[in-house]
Amino acid sequence: MKNKKQFLAIIAALLLIAGCTAVKAPDDAPAKPTTTKPVDVTLTRMGEDKAAVELTPPNHFFEELEKRTGIKTKFLGGASMNTQEFNLVLASNDLPDVWMNNWLNFPGGPKRAIDQGYILRLNDIIDKYAPNFKKVLQENPQIAKDIRTDEGDYYAFPFIRSEFDKTYVGPIIRKDWLDELGLPVPETIDEWYTVLKAFKEKKNAAAPLTFLASRFFSTGAFSGAYGVMNGFYLENEKIVFGNMQPKYKDFMILLRKWYVEGLLDKDFASIDSNTVDRKMMTGGSGVTIQLGSRTDQYHNATRESLPQANYIGITYPSLQNGVKSKFGHLENAYPGGNSGAISAKSKNVESAAKWLDYFYSKEGSTLVTYGTEGVSYTMENGKVKYTDLILKNPDKLTVDQARQVYGKNTNFPQLQRDTESSRGEKWIAAIAKWRDTDAEKYAIPPITHTTEESNEIAQIMADINAYVLETEIKYILGTISIDTFDDNVNTLKKMGIEKAIKLKQAAYDRYKKR
Repeated sequence: MKNKKQFLAIIAALLLIAGCTAVKAPDDAPAKPTTTKPVDVTLTRMGEDKAAVELTPPNHFFEELEKRTGIKTKFLGGASMNTQEFNLVLASNDLPDVWMNNWLNFPGGPKRAIDQGYILRLNDIIDKYAPNFKKVLQENPQIAKDIRTDEGDYYAFPFIRSEFDKTYVGPIIRKDWLDELGLPVPETIDEWYTVLKAFKEKKNAAAPLTFLASRFFSTGAFSGAYGVMNGFYLENEKIVFGNMQPKYKDFMILLRKWYVEGLLDKDFASIDSNTVDRKMMTGGSGVTIQLGSRTDQYHNATRESLPQANYIGITYPSLQNGVKSKFGHLENAYPGGNSGAISAKSKNVESAAKWLDYFYSKEGSTLVTYGTEGVSYTMENGKVKYTDLILKNPDKLTVDQARQVYGKNTNFPQLQRDTESSRGEKWIAAIAKWRDTDAEKYAIPPITHTTEESNEIAQIMADINAYVLETEIKYILGTISIDTFDDNVNTLKKMGIEKAIKLKQAAYDRYKKR
């Protein structure tokens, strides 16, 4: 396959399967900042994204953080797990004091990262130096279960999503087009077909439905209507692999039909997010699967070019009216990523632990969520109100970008606090629609594998993931017949999918005994 590398990159974003966790976080009232006695130490830290940058100079969040904790930090860039960059850092033996990454995905799991001397077991360190985080664990037993290994080892200070932010991707549609054409908001697959046909024939949309392939397949955006989803999920306490289920064939038949009729973006296999956005904001497309923030961003960006445009989030489709989609985007409260481990080579363990622990205090949580009072937000009638530095940034930063300069409301070690008040009305309404699925019932929790399991699964799934995506694309493009579906399922079995399912089941069974 000519674009195999590209498709391998796409597959990496699959399986964003979710579960619901009740989280007791610091209360919503912002805390007045205090300062601690400065210590003569500079922590080195790395992030997860190799393209990660921190907007400097200045980055107000880290400047304020240094003032309050007395601990300086030096950012060394990012390296995603299981990449060449990540492996080079490991091989160098020059590890950062704090390394924010997805340690669930370390080859052999976090236990092996500890055993091989890369990161520290944190149990005793938490007891000694992290009172705020220790309190979180005591008050949130589900979090405590999710973030430790089967052996009971804590290995990172986690990023825990708020209930609101566990869903952030879903269908967005041009509501003004629906109104103009006299069409209701589509709920079923048949209604979606009618809408997409109308968008193509009456609105001249070259790509009525456009999407970033990773978001489309990983969210179960239309497969959920058929009761299946790409990748692994739970069914009656058993791990299943959605792509080999008979109903997945029906899903592929649907996409093939829509592709033939010109309802899908012809470039769906290779399109990037910026191109998706451009098509939605210029009338080239009328529906997409995108981030919730896009509802407001599209609206704001088209006030002059398309003043009539109205972008809204709508529910994931089903086969029958009144029946929820089985799947949709819903991430685990503990997704694994952006969680801060402490290097086993660190000479500043106490400072690293105290620095990380600060984010789980009321004061630290406020700084992470909102930034600095009087600078990025003010209090009005007991509620947070962002200043124009965030809402109308003089450097032309978007609201999300500006919040990352003054705070770190996401993708950072913390118990994320609900921030609906800072989201646009369209965004909030979209999340409510996207949460209306049964995805929670089928979510695989953050399980961990033994070294042997991890190695075997990695070997099996590297080829299977590539094969699955390649055949999906071929089904849709018509380069292979859907009649080969059963043969391709047999190929998956020969490639070891049943063994991978068995290994994941073993890990899930251990998780339940934690």
